Parts: sequence; structure tokens; C-alpha cells
Amino acid sequence: MFSLDKEYKGWPFTRIARHVLYWGFWVTFYCVLNAAYQRTGYLQWLWLELMFMTVKIPYAYFVAYFLFPKFLPGKRYVILFALMLLFAFVGVALMVVLLRLFPEFASGQPSDFWSAKSIFRALDLIYIASLIVVVKMIQRVFRQERMNARLKEEKIGSELQMLKNQLQPHFLLNTLNNIYGLLLDGDKKAGDTLIQLSNIITYMLYDCNMDRAELQKEIHLLQNYLELEKVRYGNRLDLSLVVEGDIAEHKIAPLLLIPFVENSFKHGVSQSQGKAWVRILIQIFGSQLSFQIENSVARTTESTPTLKSGIGLENVRKRLNLIYPDAHTLDIRSGETFLVNLNLDL
Repeated sequence: MFSLDKEYKGWPFTRIARHVLYWGFWVTFYCVLNAAYQRTGYLQWLWLELMFMTVKIPYAYFVAYFLFPKFLPGKRYVILFALMLLFAFVGVALMVVLLRLFPEFASGQPSDFWSAKSIFRALDLIYIASLIVVVKMIQRVFRQERMNARLKEEKIGSELQMLKNQLQPHFLLNTLNNIYGLLLDGDKKAGDTLIQLSNIITYMLYDCNMDRAELQKEIHLLQNYLELEKVRYGNRLDLSLVVEGDIAEHKIAPLLLIPFVENSFKHGVSQSQGKAWVRILIQIFGSQLSFQIENSVARTTESTPTLKSGIGLENVRKRLNLIYPDAHTLDIRSGETFLVNLNLDL
């Protein structure tokens, strides 16, 4: 009539043991209570309760595993209560039959169906069954909470992986475009840029598959990227990167800072026809990371091409909300310069 819950399928004997202990408690409770109240021996009450359990146990499981699952989800409370009451009196009638068939176990119990004792027996059946239902509902709530938490973790994991998969091709495409420009110009530094690109790809392959990467490796990634951009823009680029504080013992979500640097070059330096600059300041105070990047903004004219913001900053916002939901502040200001302030609790 009832099936094992999914989370207990691997442990049937453990679950059976819990049920045996539950009913053993009730048999013991009734024996002790009735024997103390009636001042009689425990053994005769034990036989009486064991006889009544042939009715109480089927009724309780019928209510908990059939009536409630069938009528509770549809909020058919009246039908549910009416059927519980009906079958409770059917159970009382069976108890009366047992008392008449086995009077030696009756312990002086009335065997008349039409008596006040029948009402108490019916309420007792409903009470015992209701306790099982309450336990099952509590188990279901905890099980649902665990399932929701697991689904949330899986959802966050899949979203983060999707964002990473979007970010890496985006970053590689920009870098390859830089190298392609050098090759077209016949620049001898193209070989050095390939080595730096190799370092970047190595970082992506072996460090970005983890939830956290070493902060110093993330900063080394920025340095490699900036070296590529120096080669590309030459003397018209004024670039500085300052790192303050101890970065050796800290970790950070991989590829979290590079989109801000990419954005500075894509929408700042690359749009400028003359001198352009980028300032990056990274500071560590205990477990707090302060990342600031500011770049010059080219004056726009009618001939200036309009660039879409791309997926870089949008992705990093999503990743910050997923990985550091209550542990970051991000302030982006655009005016005469483009300024990003990120504060992160590592």
C-alpha cells in the first residue's frame, strides 16, 4: 500500500527499525498507563494492546499513506476528515469483534459497540494516525529544503560554468585580434606575445576549472594581458598597475578581474586616436580586496563607431552576484573618465 521514500530506498532496514520502535513505544505506553491506572498486571494489557495493534497499525498507515496523499494536495479537507472518521469507527467495530472473539484478552474492556468507550477508541485511532502524518510532513519539509538547496547549488554551478564559457572565448578573441594586428605590421614582438598568450591559455585551462584560483595568478594574468596591450599600442599608451598588500595567501574566483581590464581597452584606449591611459590599483587589507581601474575616454565624433558593451561587464556582474552575493560592492562611473571600484571580501 505504501512505498519507501526515495531517500530511504537504500536503507530499508533502518526505516523498518524506526517503525518498529514507534509502535513498540505505543504498546509500552498503553501497557504502563493502563496497568498503573487500573492497578492490574502488565501482561494482560500487553496482550490486549498487541491484539488492538492489528487494527491500529493498518488504520494509521491507510490514513498516512493513502487518504492524506490523495485528498490533502487537492485541499479536500471535509472528505478527508469524513473518511478518517468513518474508517476510525470501522476500526472500532473490528476491535469489538476481537474483544468478543478473544474475551480472555479483554481485561474487562466493554465489548459493546454502542458505548462511550467506542468514541474514545475512535479518537485514539485518529490521534495515532495523525502523529504519523505530522512526522511525514516534517520529513517532507526537510527533504524539500534539501532538494531546493541542492537544485540552487546546481543552478548556480551551471550558470557560473555558462558565464565562464562565454567569457573565455570573448577574452581569447580579443587577444588573438591583438596578435593578428602585430603580425600584419610585421612586428618582431609577435613571438613574445605568443608566449604571453600561451601563459594566459595555460591559466585558463588549469586554474579556471576550480571555484577559486590564487589571487597572485589572477594578477599575473592581468600583467600578461597588459603586456600584450603595451606591444599593440606602443608609446601612445600610458599604463600603470600598482599592487599593494600581501596577495600570497588569498584566492579569488577565476577570471573575475580581467573583464574590467578588457573593457578599459575596448571602449577606452581603442577608441582614442591620440594618447590614452589606464590606471589599475589593487589593494589588500586583511581579507578585503580593493580593485580600482580608471581609463581615459575618447571624445566622440560623428565618425566614431558605436560599440556595444558586450558580454564582459554583464557577465562579471552576474558572477559577483552568484559567488559573492553579500560580500561585494561594485561602483561603475562614466564621465570624462571611466572608473570602476570593486570591493570584495575574499
